[in-house]
Order: sequence, then structure tokens, then C-alpha cells
Amino acid sequence: MKRLATVICLALSLTLAAEAQIKVKELNVNKRFNWGIRVGVNAPLVDIRHMTLDGNKIDESDSESSLGLSGSFIGRYNIKRHYIQLEVGMHQSHTRLYNPDYGLNKINTSSYAVDVPVLYGYNITKHGPFLMNLFAGPRVSYICNETSRINTSSTTSRNLVYDDKPNSFSFYAVGGLSTTIGHLYIDFRYAYCIKNSKDQSFRLGNDDTQVGQVKLSRAVNELSISIGYLW
Repeated sequence: MKRLATVICLALSLTLAAEAQIKVKELNVNKRFNWGIRVGVNAPLVDIRHMTLDGNKIDESDSESSLGLSGSFIGRYNIKRHYIQLEVGMHQSHTRLYNPDYGLNKINTSSYAVDVPVLYGYNITKHGPFLMNLFAGPRVSYICNETSRINTSSTTSRNLVYDDKPNSFSFYAVGGLSTTIGHLYIDFRYAYCIKNSKDQSFRLGNDDTQVGQVKLSRAVNELSISIGYLW
């Protein structure tokens, strides 16, 4: 989170400096369509909603996360001060889950997902080439690749084998603020996971017994910042 805060402060500083000193060409928002690309970083925020071990509920499991990358293609349909923005992109996330009291020393998970958000935006201010917008809308994400490793001791780990493929859909509510300086596009957004299409299930041991059977319902919310370019 400290790294993300540093990135946000740097982006805001660059925005203010550009507004004060740089003369840039204005983005034409009067035409029907704008196209663009965006790349950025996201901070995953793990929300453990339900977790059981051999049918018994586990409380107060800890989690950590590190910054991941994201990117997407943008298509925007303008309606005066309003717009509808469709994006198609991908993001990665890195999270860690642990609860030593129940034998969960640490589970490291890396995942890659395809994202399709549909956002409604409203232009709240316009000053020459500088625009500021509020936006919100739904997002559907499909986890296309997820791998996990569990620490079996302080020095060794092994791949975690799920009872079912971890591929699943996630449904999000997205909201944020964006600014456009000419054709340069910067946005800050928060994505709240409403629901996953299925939960995870795995065993702590290497054998085929049901001892150490874990069932996990979790959501990964995201706070992100991105920079892009619009035509």
C-alpha cells in the first residue's frame, strides 16, 4: 500500500506540473468515439469471507498482497458530457494467506485474469485540454491461470493441488476518478468483488485422504492507478 500511495502522489504531482506549465493539444470529446490504451499497477486486498478446515470454521486468518500489473484497450462512446467506456484487458495479482494455528504456514497465490468492465462516466469539469471525470460500472473477470504454493516447513514448499480447477468468474462493482491532459489519461479506481462463481477446495496433505480438507471463499478487491493515451 505504501508503494501504491507513492505512485499516486507522483502521478498527482506530474498532473499538477503539467497543468501549470505545459501547453497540450486538446482531446476531441465532441466526436462520437475515442480509443485508447492504459497500463498500471494494482494493489489486491484479500477479503476472506468463509473458510473451513475439515468442516470446522476458521476465524482470523491473515493475508498479505503485493503490487501486480494491469492493462487494457479502451473504447469510449461520447454523449455530450457523458460517456460509456468499454475495456478489455488483463491483470495479475499476488496474495499470501496464512494461519499457523491450523497448519496453514503460508499459501502464496499468483493469478492472471481477463477483465471486461463497462463504465458510465460523467465529465465534472473541463478547463481547456484538462478534463476530470467520475465513473462507475460493473466488471466481469475470468481467472485464466492461477498457481499456488504452500509452505510445508520454514525452508520447503510444494505446489498446492485444488480439488477442482481454480478457473472461475468474478463479478465486480467499479468506481473511480480520471483526469485527461490532452491525450494523456490517468485514472484511479477501486474494484469491489461482489461474488465469485465458485469457491476453492484443497487438501493440506499430499495423500488422498480427506484429513486437512480446506474450503475457502474469498474475494480479491483492487485499488489501482493507471496511465494511458486516448485518440
